[in-house]
Amino acid sequence: MSHDIATIKGKDAVALARTPAWHHLGTVVDHLMTAREAFETAQLDWAVEKRPLYALWPDGSYRMTDAFGIFRVTDNQLLGTCGKMYRPIQNDKGFELVDALLELADGGAYYETAGALGKGERIWALARIPGEFNVAGEDKIEPFILWHTRHDGNGSAIAKLIFERVVCANTLAIALNEKGAEIRIPHFGDVDAKIEAAKKLMAAATDGVMRMREKFDILANRIVTKAHFMAVVDKLFPETEENVAAGVVGNARAEPIAAVAKLFASNDKNAIPAVKGTAYNLLNAVTEYTDHYSGTNKSRARSAMFGAGEQVKADAVEIILEETANAATIERPIYTRPGPTPMLDAIIEASATVN
Repeated sequence: MSHDIATIKGKDAVALARTPAWHHLGTVVDHLMTAREAFETAQLDWAVEKRPLYALWPDGSYRMTDAFGIFRVTDNQLLGTCGKMYRPIQNDKGFELVDALLELADGGAYYETAGALGKGERIWALARIPGEFNVAGEDKIEPFILWHTRHDGNGSAIAKLIFERVVCANTLAIALNEKGAEIRIPHFGDVDAKIEAAKKLMAAATDGVMRMREKFDILANRIVTKAHFMAVVDKLFPETEENVAAGVVGNARAEPIAAVAKLFASNDKNAIPAVKGTAYNLLNAVTEYTDHYSGTNKSRARSAMFGAGEQVKADAVEIILEETANAATIERPIYTRPGPTPMLDAIIEASATVN
């Protein structure tokens, strides 16, 4: 099950507005969803319960342990284990939090997707917020609030700002690392009070949208050279110390460099000619590689929103900004700007040298 989508009550636990996902699973509706509709359509209308776990002793008796199991109440499915201090955050609490955040946004917002992974131990919901903008006049970027919680005893619940690049349906999902763009709610203490405090996220998210728009505009006006490209990938995909000492390029480095170079040269099959050869084009190449080409289908699906892939994309924004600081810039309008796109054949050839 490479997609890792949970099956609950005999159905795929995922709901999507308008557009099917790559795995073609779940229920697709022709409109943006309300919280209740997303909650029910994604098969998330159930609660979890923390129950003590018992161990079988050598004398044949069962004795209570210090561990607890997290069970789905509707079918008693064990989703994970936890300690005494752990407090579950129910699925509906997440939707209530997102709705509370959205009430603060002028113009409203709506749910795009919701679902569960594994056996139901990881839950997410994605809701649109106001503030969409265009890069280079064409590449439409939309901000969302992502809610993610777990029922396996690990990690915190998270509400964060992410972005989706609508054209060509290529998800950027760049989670901002800046302070205030993400709220984490640990599963202990007064969880309800922490959820109330998390409502302050929206003000920070609005600021984050503006900051990201400014960064994208800067990137869309910088011309990338071979030197810039290599400086960026050197930081995003560093070589191991062993290969550096041996003077060779390892598989783990060669594959992403070659793939990103090809995606950069393609510019999404030149979907947005205005950004071809720019630092923004390079950012799109890195995110497209991370979301769609790196690792297995299962690891990509998880890491694109929740894992290491997300960190690569978040790092990419700042690294590309830093490494192209001295780049030549172009003037608006850039739709008809002359000049060649940097040639990357040499990069692809060099990156194919594998130990």
